[in-house]
Amino acid sequence: MKNILKSNNNKLYLLSVITDNLGSSLMSFALPLMVLDITKNGIHLSIISIIETLPILILGLPAGALTDKFDVKRILIFSDLIRLISYLILSASFLSHLTVNCMIFIIYAVSLVVSVTNTLNTVSEITFASFLVEKKDFSELNSLVYGIQYAANFALPILGGILYQYISHSLLIGICATFYLISLLLEKKISLQTRAAAFSGYAALKSALKTVKTDIKEGLQYTLNLHSVLYPLILAALVNIASANFDNDSLIILRTQIGLSSQNIGIIVAIAAISALIGTLVVNWLNERIGFNLLFVSLIFAGAFFRVVFVLSQNVPTMVLAIAFVSIIESIINISIITNRQQQVEPRYLGRVTSIYKTVLIGVNSLGFLLGGLVAKKIGSRSGIGVSAIALLLVTVISIYLLTPKIKRDNKL
Repeated sequence: MKNILKSNNNKLYLLSVITDNLGSSLMSFALPLMVLDITKNGIHLSIISIIETLPILILGLPAGALTDKFDVKRILIFSDLIRLISYLILSASFLSHLTVNCMIFIIYAVSLVVSVTNTLNTVSEITFASFLVEKKDFSELNSLVYGIQYAANFALPILGGILYQYISHSLLIGICATFYLISLLLEKKISLQTRAAAFSGYAALKSALKTVKTDIKEGLQYTLNLHSVLYPLILAALVNIASANFDNDSLIILRTQIGLSSQNIGIIVAIAAISALIGTLVVNWLNERIGFNLLFVSLIFAGAFFRVVFVLSQNVPTMVLAIAFVSIIESIINISIITNRQQQVEPRYLGRVTSIYKTVLIGVNSLGFLLGGLVAKKIGSRSGIGVSAIALLLVTVISIYLLTPKIKRDNKL
């Protein structure tokens, strides 16, 4: 960590990640409550969830192609600026006391703009990190970024719950907007050229859009030919399909079958967030001593094992312990996959390959929720997690088949 923090650029980048995540986490907590308060109708939350998911599925691949075309730092600054303006408009709308129908329309519009912007920002942020440090430090930087994200997801709902009671909706959204302003200013101070071709206006964008289809095709072909990146993508997709519904199933079991209070469930959610944070602290040590391929196979098996522990246990502390380990495992998998991608992919393709990962994994996540929900409805949530564990064991076997040659090669080295 000392090596990373020696660089002023890295410090500025991490501070921008902190402020960015503070704004995102606070808004993610507050907006659903605001929507429920002004509409008294949960259907609007479902619509907003769809709005937040669709852009990455539709625009993920073009976003990756554009990221590889332009200066990534400028894209990050542009993303923060758009979110800043969007939330200022939303804040002003609440301040104006508009009708419910007008407010929900503005919330939909802002959510769509922010979701599109987040699609571009997410791909660019991962790509930008590859310009800041050497390959040997990718894992450490990624763990710091994810650690910040998990810490924000833990702390901001607690702070947001307090602020929501005592300040207006307009002011709360204004605070979120301020975080993006600070992030933008921090990014502007980073002295790093991340692309030879900087964005030079509409003409440059128009020219880039003409080649997007070709660039996407080139990125797909590159990914298909690079097995060290393709196989982890296939395996991660299978893992997501098998395990996506675990949080929902475990919540149903703890709430309806065990009968835990909302306060106790809140504590368990906090434990899961802290556990994910622990994953960011141990991932570098594991990557250095085990290597990506063997670690990946081991983690898939461990995920299956702790789901079995959860299913077979009637003891709440044991079930919570299993949830904690599942969170640690998922955290390590996320960071390891990102690090492997950054190390294996040429910088000029990284934006496109990252967008392929994002698009595929988010898409199969939706499939995982659907399948998991149908299985749970048919045989019950506890049995559904058991089926998920069996599926992960099958994925473990597939991962051994795909990655064993690479594991043997790494061991020889």
